[in-house]
Amino acid sequence: MKVAISTLGCKTNQYESELIRESFLKNKDLIVGFKDFADLYIINSCVVTNKAEAETRKLISEAFNKNPDAKILLTGCFVSLHQNSQNENILIYTGRKNKIADFYSNGITESENIDSEKITTFANRTRAIVKIEEGCDNFCAYCIVPFVKGKEVKSKSREVIIDEIKQLVNRGYKEIVLTGTEIGKYGEGKGTNIAILLKQLKQIEGLERLRISSIHPSHVTDEFIEEIETPVVPHLHISLQSGDNKVLKKMNRGYTREGFLKVVGKLRKKDKNFSISTDLIVGFPGETEDAFFNSINIIREVKFSKVHIFRFSKRPYTPAFFMKETVSENLKKIRAQRLKEVTDAERIGFKKRFLGKTAKVLIENFTNDYYEGFTPYYLRIKLKGDNIKTGDIVDTFIEKVDAEYLYGYKI
Repeated sequence: MKVAISTLGCKTNQYESELIRESFLKNKDLIVGFKDFADLYIINSCVVTNKAEAETRKLISEAFNKNPDAKILLTGCFVSLHQNSQNENILIYTGRKNKIADFYSNGITESENIDSEKITTFANRTRAIVKIEEGCDNFCAYCIVPFVKGKEVKSKSREVIIDEIKQLVNRGYKEIVLTGTEIGKYGEGKGTNIAILLKQLKQIEGLERLRISSIHPSHVTDEFIEEIETPVVPHLHISLQSGDNKVLKKMNRGYTREGFLKVVGKLRKKDKNFSISTDLIVGFPGETEDAFFNSINIIREVKFSKVHIFRFSKRPYTPAFFMKETVSENLKKIRAQRLKEVTDAERIGFKKRFLGKTAKVLIENFTNDYYEGFTPYYLRIKLKGDNIKTGDIVDTFIEKVDAEYLYGYKI
């Protein structure tokens, strides 16, 4: 049977799609591209934004256009929000992704715990993602995640994580990315935490880089910061969402602008060039001009290495769904563009810190006469050189920068 898989959304979904892929490979099925003809199309969906939800519907149409007789198997967050999506051609699945092939064969959703989820490789990637936690009970006012991914925090055991990462390292993966719904809550209720986990993972022989995916500012504790040393890389994606205290309170984020800046200060004390990326929402209900300028000012103050900018969109079940919109769609677009302009200028300024220096680059691909990869600071770089292979870590001299890339050559 030919099986095609498409993944939308977060790194957790990317990890779970690898579980899906390996599940069908165990049954001797053939994995093909989503644009190819297939007997079964699997969509690992996302509904964090209206755009992501629309993309799921678009993929359903594309699959049927490719093969009108195919079956479609929907999984992920879309299924939690639209439990009536099933019909004779569309199946829905809500169980553990490592058991999805069994479900397709026998229609039974088996009850498994998070420790049953382990991958052995990560297809077409030089960095492997490992999920260590799921669930979030923060209930930020705009966020649908607790309603579709679950509010109960579940953590994979340290022993399972260590074994999973050791296997991936033995297969040649030099960088591992830890992910979860709210990764900072890892170990909650189990007598452990993410700092303790990092301390143990750093001992794994052959692990050259260990990266943390998106984390809430409140979980960047002194204990956690203490563990950020090789192989843990000097980069964190810390979600800010707004630079204005009134908006942050209305969002139910649980911290202030000043608290966020204090975390940044501690990280930059550890490494003056510590790379911090973030998310910002524009047009949240109640965002005034002053509030918007507070977001602009914090971008300039922090000097983020990258900012993901989202225009606010109402999501069902969330408190913000019932808030009166105060920022027009046109003004949201204007503010988003302004944020991008400021962000790009600050990104260039941050990257100039690395000009004339050498960086170790993990090579990911070769495109348009350049090798591309990432530095430990999670800065994307284009470089030239000889005798380079995907998956190599290459010493690179940095000679130029722009908003998107560093540029250099192998030394």
